[in-house]
Amino acid sequence: MDNILKERRQNAFMSLQNLVKVYPNGEKAVYNFDLDISKNEFIVIVGPSGCGKSTTLRMIAGLEDISGGDIYLEGELLNYKPSSERKMAIVFQSYALYPQMTVYNNIAFPLTINKYPMPKVNAVLKANAEIEKLLSTVAWNKFIGVLFNVCNGNGKAKDEQIATVFNITLYAAKLLYKVFGAYKQDALEVLDGKADEISAAIRAELNLVVEAENAKVQESGVKFDEDFCEIDESGNKIIEQRKYTSYEIKTRVYETAEKLDLIPYLDKLPKELSGGQRQRVALGRAIVREPKVFLLDEPLSNLDAKLRLTMRSEIVKLHNRIGATTIYVTHDQTEAMTMATRIVVMSRGFIQQIGTPEEVYQDPANIFVAKFIGSPSMNVFNIDYDPESGHLERNDVKISLKSVFKKRHDGFYVAAVDKFESLQENFDEKAREEILKILSATGEYKDNKKQQKKKGLIALIKHLIEKQKNKNVVADEYAYEKEVLSEKLAQLKTSTTAKHGLLVGIRPERINVEKAVVGKKYKDVVKVKPTVVELLGGEYNIHFDLFDKDMVCKLDATEKVTVNDELAVSFSPDDLYIFDPVTGDRI
Repeated sequence: MDNILKERRQNAFMSLQNLVKVYPNGEKAVYNFDLDISKNEFIVIVGPSGCGKSTTLRMIAGLEDISGGDIYLEGELLNYKPSSERKMAIVFQSYALYPQMTVYNNIAFPLTINKYPMPKVNAVLKANAEIEKLLSTVAWNKFIGVLFNVCNGNGKAKDEQIATVFNITLYAAKLLYKVFGAYKQDALEVLDGKADEISAAIRAELNLVVEAENAKVQESGVKFDEDFCEIDESGNKIIEQRKYTSYEIKTRVYETAEKLDLIPYLDKLPKELSGGQRQRVALGRAIVREPKVFLLDEPLSNLDAKLRLTMRSEIVKLHNRIGATTIYVTHDQTEAMTMATRIVVMSRGFIQQIGTPEEVYQDPANIFVAKFIGSPSMNVFNIDYDPESGHLERNDVKISLKSVFKKRHDGFYVAAVDKFESLQENFDEKAREEILKILSATGEYKDNKKQQKKKGLIALIKHLIEKQKNKNVVADEYAYEKEVLSEKLAQLKTSTTAKHGLLVGIRPERINVEKAVVGKKYKDVVKVKPTVVELLGGEYNIHFDLFDKDMVCKLDATEKVTVNDELAVSFSPDDLYIFDPVTGDRI
């Protein structure tokens, strides 16, 4: 591993190193998934169904065994840690809420059943410091006014109300409530004049417990930091595993509910909520744990289009507000483009490209990424390239390319031939996976096993007889991939000199199109008839047939267009993406 990669991995908040998933039947679902994630990044893994994105997420969460590779979080290896100890929270496609529990109890549930690592705090000494700070920094009329209003107001749990208002521990709040009990019958005007008396009573109550606590501390030799957390000889906080108290749970739940606008629904059951509200409850149950990493597995796929749009922005706002590192899985490329810090595009278990939304859209690595990312998707058509003239030609259409393209074209195919010859010379498992990755990009992927379909008893007997005959014949497990390699190598060699086909792509918004005017002379254009005209408010998506393909372009809706009109279409060489049909890579 080179030094740059080592340094990058050491500095990464989370490092997923060559993750592999192989199922017991031998099927490989994920190949060498390699990704380093920075703190607070929003990573979106996107791809079609069956590409391995959810399997990857489940491996990260600890819900799926890892067949190969390593997962590190802040330098700690997680491979053998159970999911409950990975400091992660996952939100599934289904809300997975408990129907018999209120929203409050659904959010609070993780905090009630698990123990969490927390610093050991001396409650007495911390309460003493908190109260002394209140008495010295808060104006007396405000201080006594809060105690008066809370203690004489409605509602239960007066001590919890005091703790919430003053942002102090429950122990300190209980002590204040105990002392104020002797004065709560007095009028507020009277209490305003008893500042010295009540302050002295509070300090006297404190001294009773603080003196005893200090004696214990001196005897035990325990040391504390400035927050009254116990520390060891090295000055590190001592951590204990314990459950949250009921007050701590209530505080965390209300803080989380406030972030998600769920305060009015805390007493409701899930069946009384809308789909978006249920999804927010599921998010709340994850957030309340304050995990280091959020994992979201297609959380919006069950929502209607309008609600998806709303929740999409809500999740991004939430991520920006709490700054959590997030890994989000979806098949919707629009979600990926609008939400991600970086996108990971997958196909058939392989990573096809990693980059920012702008990089993946503007600079696709191969034909799969180009077609998958973008809505409407990129127009792709076959066209012949003549190395002699440097033109793309098909039927009566001729597109001139810049002279620099020939040099890039020739260099691409020389490198491709060298690579394939090297793979052919030393064909191993790594070479096999390289071929499968190419097939996953070009869409030619086939099951390497080529399992024979057996129909009925006679077919089964024939299969067993054939198997018996060939039991001593050693089969080449790489036969299929070697055959593919040989065919593609021959095609690549031909493409270095002779006229050959290329795949050309262009984004719908980059097609030059206008409504044809009768009598106007056009140069280097193709006239077409719309097959479908889709009005999207301020613009049209217009479909038309060209090069035996259904093409889509965009046109401002300043002028009405119908299927009876004629369009003048042209392409600028600068807007074209050119791909090799053999490997699928961009030239």
